[in-house]
Amino acid sequence: MKTSSQQGLAKLIALIVVAVLLLSYFGINIQKITESDAGKANFGYVWQLTQQVGAWLANLYQQYLAQYLQPILKYLPF
Repeated sequence: MKTSSQQGLAKLIALIVVAVLLLSYFGINIQKITESDAGKANFGYVWQLTQQVGAWLANLYQQYLAQYLQPILKYLPF
């Protein structure tokens, strides 16, 4: 029996395959986009935003949520 994380991973892989097929169908070359100066700048900007959001969420958890969630999380089967 598959767990929900395995099913989620299978759905993600299927979504990526479909996305690549759609891009190919419309003649969009991913390699050219990622190697262009604009593509590199855009990916760099998105990565920077992702890091800032991650740091903000980690700070939020550590300062406000950890004291409430730690007692609950110890009972979950991870």
